[in-house]
Amino acid sequence: MIKPRLSMKYFLLLLTAMQVAACNSSRSDAADPAAIEAAYQTGISLIEQKNFKAAKSHLMRAQPFVSNDPDLLMALAIAADLEGDFKISDRAYGELLLRDTNKSTLYNNMGYSYMLRGDLEKAYAYLSEASRYQAENLTISNNLEMLRKVTPL
Repeated sequence: MIKPRLSMKYFLLLLTAMQVAACNSSRSDAADPAAIEAAYQTGISLIEQKNFKAAKSHLMRAQPFVSNDPDLLMALAIAADLEGDFKISDRAYGELLLRDTNKSTLYNNMGYSYMLRGDLEKAYAYLSEASRYQAENLTISNNLEMLRKVTPL
């Protein structure tokens, strides 16, 4: 039988200390509004430059799931969608659904996300819901029209 190098008690104390240190550092980073705003602005700039991977990476550094900043979460969802990382975009959209956000924009972006994936039925459902909130929105109307042209729904 191999004798462990660390006692279980010492190992658990060390593990707990590491977890507390990690929690404290992420809280201080996420609580800094200036850092969140800088990450958001840089992420938006990178999205505009069509550098979606760098945008997503930069936005993730601002810990959007800790800060729960809706603008940061939406920017992350968009960057992740356009990079094809639907796991991250779904997580961000899920967080946004729990908040009082602009539902027409949220559902429009979710519909577009499902268009990118090729799930046109879900895309249509979300875009229709977006239109219900804001029927006169040209972006939503254009997305619905584009979807209607490629599939009989």
